Amino acid sequence: MTFVLRFAVKTLLLILLFCGPVRAAETLAYYSDYFSFVGQDEKGFLLFALDNNRGVDAGDFQAEHFGVMYDQHQGWVDLVGLGEYSNPTGILSRIPDSVAFKFSGKPSEGITILSRVNDLRLEINPLPIRLQDHSGLRRQSWSSAAAVLYWQGRTIPGRIVYEHLVQHNWNRLTHSYSGTWDNFQGFYLAVQQGPPALWKDIYLRSEGKKKTLRTLGFVAASNKQAEIFSPDLKITRKSWALGFYRWGKSWQMSLQQAATEQGLKPAFASIRLRQISRQNISNWVLGGFAMTVVEGTLEQEGHQLKVLGFAELIK
Repeated sequence: MTFVLRFAVKTLLLILLFCGPVRAAETLAYYSDYFSFVGQDEKGFLLFALDNNRGVDAGDFQAEHFGVMYDQHQGWVDLVGLGEYSNPTGILSRIPDSVAFKFSGKPSEGITILSRVNDLRLEINPLPIRLQDHSGLRRQSWSSAAAVLYWQGRTIPGRIVYEHLVQHNWNRLTHSYSGTWDNFQGFYLAVQQGPPALWKDIYLRSEGKKKTLRTLGFVAASNKQAEIFSPDLKITRKSWALGFYRWGKSWQMSLQQAATEQGLKPAFASIRLRQISRQNISNWVLGGFAMTVVEGTLEQEGHQLKVLGFAELIK
């Protein structure tokens, strides 16, 4: 073995020793960035959610947008540019642009979403991570921050709950998986304490029923945050769907702080929510997917505050 070859081999071994194994190009993976906005101006409140999914499967790349918008006076607003779109350059780690939606920035510095065809621009402040859940090949995190939505001549200040997901060896855009959803409910809420900069952000998700119920979430106010869960989440009213299942129409939950962070005292609160309006997205007879606008109240230490946001429901 020549000196040059021995040197190259030693260099490669040192790289592997200090940097670890190099990950091979992924053949099956799924990435998602989900933004849920709650805001209000002098004309009323507005909610906007945009889910941006992409994946790879055996060298083929996919991308899609899913989104909904609800205006207090107009109701559900149709958005242009939703659905599948091409991802020819194979972008996964960030959101690929489409004809309808353009993205700039990154979570740690702030993100801007621009859609000229929808007359929409969403400017989001830097997004500190509030909660993480890493298990196996799945990595998920949730953040929240202040944001401003510019839409049809309006300037609407509000709050964002942001969800980032990476899952390896899995891609729902090209595969069907049985048992993926177990009575899933995701609540993306803003608690109105005054000006939007003072609002609280609450995210809570639940899966299962009764004894199998599992909840996870966070509450954030100013620079303070804590992990929360609901030991007593109940659907207090239901309505039949077009199938053999029912949708929740009102909820009651008691929130407990699961982990104490410095500066935030252990706290307990109760929330009551009711459906304002629901948009049914998909129906498979035995279950379905719907987005629901909810409002209600949060009671804590004798104070009562207004709550507004989305409930994402998958049966």
